[in-house]
Amino acid sequence: MTTRGAMTVFALVGLLAGLLSLGTAAHATGEPSGRVVLIGVPGLRWGDVKPQATPVLWRLAGDGAIANIAVRGVKPLSCPADGWLTISAGSRAQPVDGGCERLPEPRRDGSGAVVPGFDELRTHNAATTYAARIGLLGDAVDEAGGCTAAVGRGGALAAADSTGRVDHYRRSIAGMPRSGWTRCPVTVVDVDDIARAPGERAAALARVDDQVGMALSRIPANTTVLLVGIADLRDPGLRVAVTAWRGDDARRSATYLTASSTRRPGLVTLTDVTPTVLRLAGARTPVELAGSPWERGTARPQAQSAAIKTLRDRDLAARITRALVAPFNIALVGGQLIAYVLAALAWQRRRAGRSTVLAVTRLVALAAAAAPAATYLTNLVPWWSFRHPTGGLVAGVIAADLAVLAVATSGPWRRHPLGPVTVVAAVTALALAADAIGGSHLQADSLNGNFSLVAGRFYGFGNLTFALFATAALILAASLAGLALAAGHRRRGLLSVLVVGAAAIVVDGWPGWGSDFGGVLALTPGVVLLAMWTTGTRVTPRRMVAAGSTGAVVVSALAYLDHLRPADRRTHFGDFYQRLLDGQALEVVARKADSMLNSLGNVWLTLLVPLPLLVLAFVALRVDGRLAPLFRQAPALRAGLLAVLITAIIGFAVNDSGIAVPALAALIAVPLTLAAALTTLEGHLAVPVGTDSGEGHEGTI
Repeated sequence: MTTRGAMTVFALVGLLAGLLSLGTAAHATGEPSGRVVLIGVPGLRWGDVKPQATPVLWRLAGDGAIANIAVRGVKPLSCPADGWLTISAGSRAQPVDGGCERLPEPRRDGSGAVVPGFDELRTHNAATTYAARIGLLGDAVDEAGGCTAAVGRGGALAAADSTGRVDHYRRSIAGMPRSGWTRCPVTVVDVDDIARAPGERAAALARVDDQVGMALSRIPANTTVLLVGIADLRDPGLRVAVTAWRGDDARRSATYLTASSTRRPGLVTLTDVTPTVLRLAGARTPVELAGSPWERGTARPQAQSAAIKTLRDRDLAARITRALVAPFNIALVGGQLIAYVLAALAWQRRRAGRSTVLAVTRLVALAAAAAPAATYLTNLVPWWSFRHPTGGLVAGVIAADLAVLAVATSGPWRRHPLGPVTVVAAVTALALAADAIGGSHLQADSLNGNFSLVAGRFYGFGNLTFALFATAALILAASLAGLALAAGHRRRGLLSVLVVGAAAIVVDGWPGWGSDFGGVLALTPGVVLLAMWTTGTRVTPRRMVAAGSTGAVVVSALAYLDHLRPADRRTHFGDFYQRLLDGQALEVVARKADSMLNSLGNVWLTLLVPLPLLVLAFVALRVDGRLAPLFRQAPALRAGLLAVLITAIIGFAVNDSGIAVPALAALIAVPLTLAAALTTLEGHLAVPVGTDSGEGHEGTI
C-alpha cells in the first residue's frame, strides 16, 4: 500500500466513525414548566445537607434529582460574584477586580432595580478569553416576552439584562410578597448567609435552611426549584445541585442529575445552570451558552443517605486527586532520577554485580512507564469510599503498577528488547481505549485524567490522557510492525501500523469516545510517519505536511457529522463547527492558544520538558550512538520514537495544555526506551566471550 493510500484509509476511517456516532443521539428529558425559581447558596456542599441540621434542604433533596456541581470559574477558586456572573452570561465570568468582596447593593428603580457598575462588568468580561456576555440570561427571558425577578444582591446580578436592570427586586425573601413569586417566569434568589459568616458555619447553615424553607413555603405549585451551591468561597470543591418540582407527584423524580456537557451521572457544571433555567422557562437558548440543560440521569440509591454519601465521596475523590497530581508526578520523575543515579554509581563500583544492577534498573524503568496506566486502573476500585481514601489511592496505584509489571516481565516475550516494552504500551493503550469507549469512568478524577474541579473536560480524552494514549499506541504499532518486518513480512508490518494507528485515531476522535479535536491533528502525522517507515518510503517535509492535512480532513469530517446531531447531544467537535458557522470559532481558538502559551508559565515544566525531548530526538535521529545495538536489534523503536516526538510537538501546539502534552509523552517514552536498551545490554553481558553478541537474545512477542 502506498503512503497516499494509507492517508486515504485514515480519512475514510474518520468519516465512518462520524457516521456511526450519529446513531447515538438522544434528547434531553427536561420539560419546560413555565416558571422556575433558582436559589443560589454560595459555599453549600453536600456535607452540609443533613436531616437534623438542615431538615428543609434534606427534604428538598429527597424530593428531587441531585448532583455535584463543578463551580470552577475563570480562576481555580470561585467567589460569589464569579458564580452569579457566570449564570448571567452562561459562560465563565468574573468581577473586574477578581476579588471576593461582597456584591454591591442594587439601586431601586420602581419595582425593579439596577446593578451598579454593570457596564464596566460587561466591558471587562467581553474582553476576556471567554468573551462572556453579561446579562445574557435576562436578555433571553425578555426576548421571550417574560420578565425577571430577583431577591438579594446576587440574584439581581444574575437576573439583570444587558442594561443591568432586573424587572422586580426585593432585598430579602421576607420582603417578597406572595404575588412576587408568580409575577415572572424566572426568579433568582441569593441566600448568602454562609458567605457573610464563613467562620460560623453551623449557625449560617441554620439560617440558610430557614431562608430556603421560607421561600419554598411561598413558591406556588407548578414551579421548578433549582438549588445550587454557586461558589467555592474558601476551598475548591464540588457543590450542591438539586432540581425539584413543586406540584403533583407525577413529575417528581428522585434520580441523579446529569448533562450532555459532563455525560457523568451525578455531575453538572455551573455553566449548565443558564440553559437549564431558560429551557424550564420556555425561552430560547442562545448559541453563546457554554453549557447544556440538566437532565434526569440514572436512578440513585433508594436510601437518601446513601445517595448523598455517593456525591460526598466523589467530591472527596476530586479534591484528593487534584491535590496529589503534582506530588505524584514529582515523585515519579524524581524517584526515577534517584534510582538511575544510584544504578550508575553501582555500575561503576561493582563490576561483578553489573547484571543485577541492569536487571533492577530495567524493572524500575518498566514500573515507571507502567505507573501512568496504573493511575487509571486504580479507579476500578472505589478507593474514595475507604476509611483512609488517600492511602487507598496510593496503595491502589502501587498494586496496579506491580500487576502490569508482572505481566510485562513474566511471559515468553520478556527476553526480547521490545517484549516488556510492548506489553506496557499495549496495556496502557488498551486500558485507555476501553475506558473511552465505555464512558471515561477510569479517567474521572484520576491522577492524570479529567479533573472535576478544573471543569475543562468530563468525558473523552483530556490532553494529559491523550499524550499517554498516543505515545503508547505509537510504540505498540511500531513494535508490532518491527516484528513483522524482522520476519520478512512487510505487508503484515504495514497492516499492523494501519490497524493500530487507525484504531487509535478513531478512539481518540470519535465523538462520544475520545472526542479529542486536537489529538487527531497531532496523532495522524505520527501514524503516517510509521506507515512510511514500514513501506520504506522516504520521509520528506512535503509528505509530513500532507500527513498533517490528512489529520485536518479527518477532524473536519468528524466535526461536520457531529454537528448534524441535536445540539444537546453534540461533543466538542460539533460545538466547534457550530461556532465556526456563527463566526465565533476565533474566540475558541484564541482561548486555546492563550491557555497553551500560559502553560509556558509553569517554570518547572518549561525548563525540564525540553531536556527529555532533546534526548528522544538525539536518540531517535542518531544512528551510531550508544543505543546503536538496540536499534540494530529493534529498529522499529527508532521509528516509534520519531513518531512520538512529532506527535508530542504538534500536540503542544494544538492543545490548550501546551507544554504538559510533551511532558506526559516523555513520562512514558523515556523509561520505555531505557528499559529496552537495558534489556539489550543484559543480553550482551550474558553472551560468553568469543561468541557472536547478536545471538542468544532473540525472543517472541
